[in-house]
Parts: sequence; structure tokens; C-alpha cells
Amino acid sequence: MNKAEIRNNILGRRDAQASFEIAEKSRIIFDKLTGLEDYKEAENLLVYASMRSEVRTDEIILDALADGKKVFCPKVTDKNNGKMSFVRIFALEDLKEGYYGIREPELNDLSETYFSEADRNSMNGNTLAIVPGVAFDKNKNRIGYNGGFYDRFLSSHKNVKSVGLCYRLQVVDDNLPVESHDMPLDRIITD
Repeated sequence: MNKAEIRNNILGRRDAQASFEIAEKSRIIFDKLTGLEDYKEAENLLVYASMRSEVRTDEIILDALADGKKVFCPKVTDKNNGKMSFVRIFALEDLKEGYYGIREPELNDLSETYFSEADRNSMNGNTLAIVPGVAFDKNKNRIGYNGGFYDRFLSSHKNVKSVGLCYRLQVVDDNLPVESHDMPLDRIITD
């Protein structure tokens, strides 16, 4: 199967889950994530705001904020070129509906964004990126939503550790088709 066929197949299965299943599985994934040393040691958390049938991230965001971590959520800045910025949030209420109905922070002159490559070299603190996806394989490759946003970000921020969150039904047995620009993750967490 090609990427589009895999994406459609997995999304159909993921969307077919009942809301209580999504909540239960998301809680299991939350417990596994927050138990990781990479999570505990992270001073900066880059995390997507979940939508539809994705693994829920609101509890992760609230936990990280309560723990004193700097929390940054993605904001699409150039959809044609697959670019996004991670903007710091201080509460779930900082997220508003944006690109494709995704909850995003607002970006303005007062916004604090995750550091550019030049700034990051002088930055202290560990950063962990929580990455969404549609399908994953055992080699930690992923198929996203076809925008390339996270692959572009991770390729230019190689020191950022990355974790993909997904349900077991999203992990395929065969290797996913990968292209040269696809970036594997450091870890995948499932229910």
C-alpha cells in the first residue's frame, strides 16, 4: 500500500473507536509518557493540541504546565511550504481553532516562540517534542497528515528528542514507505 492508502485505512480504524476507548487508551499513554525520564527532565515540551480521534493531549499539557515546564504548541505559519512555529501557551484557553480546525495558539508580537536553531545552540534545558501521526512502524517511522510540518521541524532541530503518541492499532507490522525527507522518531508510545 502507498502512504495515502495506509493513511485512509488507519484513520478509518482510529475514527471507529468509541469515545470511552479513546479516553481509556489516552490515559494509559499519558501514564507511560509522564513516567519517562525524557519527559521528567524536559524543561520545554513541544506538544500538539489533540483533535478528533487523536491521542488526547490536554492532560499532558496541564501536567506539564503544573510541573513548571515551558509548553509550546504548533501554529501553522506557512501552509504552502509546510512551516509551523511552536508558540508558548500558559493555559488550554490559549488555544483557538485554526488551520484545518486544529486548536492553535495565537501568534503575535508578544508571543514567545520556541527558539530558532541559532538561539537553541546557546539555550539551556532539554526539549521533548510530542509528535502526532496517523501510522507508525516498529522502526519509529511515521506517516502524518501529508503536510510534512513535523518532518521539516525535526530535520532542522536534531537535538530535540521526539516521541510519537498512538494507539496500538496505528502501528503497522510492515515497514512504512519512507522518503528521504521523512524523519524517524526517537520513541513511540502506545496503549
